[in-house]
Amino acid sequence: MLRTVTVALLFSLAVPAEAETLLSEASGNWAGASNRGFYFLARLTQNEDAARLVIWGGAMDGVPSGEGEPEFDNPEIALGAFATRQELEVIDTSAGSILQIVTEYADEESEGRAVLQIQYLDTQYTVVGLFHASDGVGGHYECDIDFLRGVATQDGVERRLSEMAFEDLNASGWTFNAAFDRGFCS
Repeated sequence: MLRTVTVALLFSLAVPAEAETLLSEASGNWAGASNRGFYFLARLTQNEDAARLVIWGGAMDGVPSGEGEPEFDNPEIALGAFATRQELEVIDTSAGSILQIVTEYADEESEGRAVLQIQYLDTQYTVVGLFHASDGVGGHYECDIDFLRGVATQDGVERRLSEMAFEDLNASGWTFNAAFDRGFCS
């Protein structure tokens, strides 16, 4: 009897209490099409009302397996509630690859699309862009931010962003409300 209880206890400790649903997976090379940089594997999972982004990286010889400790883990990087589509996309540019979290959502009051862009820059996973558009009870709303240029365009009006430290754009501390909480979008 004691052995059965011990085995059951060990098994319960080995199995996660709550499994997260895999929404999307993407891989690439941070250097872009040249493949002369670090390869990465990114996974987006449902984490209650949020989406969790986990990235394994640092491999020079091919895409990491996604096993072991990830380099990056943000459990609330995007909103998961009311999402009708959430996917990761990799876009290769002349300045390297950009990982995008694409979220389309709909609820009783509005529907919209949000795209968060991340690049691996100077040993930091950095938020480099954000696009958010919605249509709903309050009408049409759109905010498009290019953090590399330091420009935000909201409902067609462009403005320069205040000086910000490189660390302010660290994706580790980014949540789905960050653009609004930090005054980038209103």
